[in-house]
Amino acid sequence: MTYYPDFGFTGCQVAGAAAEADLHDLRVNLFRFPGFPQIDVSDDPGGSLTVVLHWKKTASGQFQLSKAEAKSAVKKFTSGTGYDPAILNRVQALADLERKAAR
Repeated sequence: MTYYPDFGFTGCQVAGAAAEADLHDLRVNLFRFPGFPQIDVSDDPGGSLTVVLHWKKTASGQFQLSKAEAKSAVKKFTSGTGYDPAILNRVQALADLERKAAR
């Protein structure tokens, strides 16, 4: 688990925030694959975070978050007040994942 002390959150909390947005997307649009994607968070050399969504190790989709965007999403996630609308459009990387998983 990576801790970002300057921002006060972990990679696991960023993954949780992404999962919260994924759940909202599932409620609204449904997924075209059974189950839930694996979510990995890593540092990008440019100072942002890369969030990768995997399905059965055969398909993946990804998006970038600045650390400030991640901090905002984590704050919303940890407060228990739902997903951060600011990252929802990026979680739409699931659409790419669905296309790849359908092949």
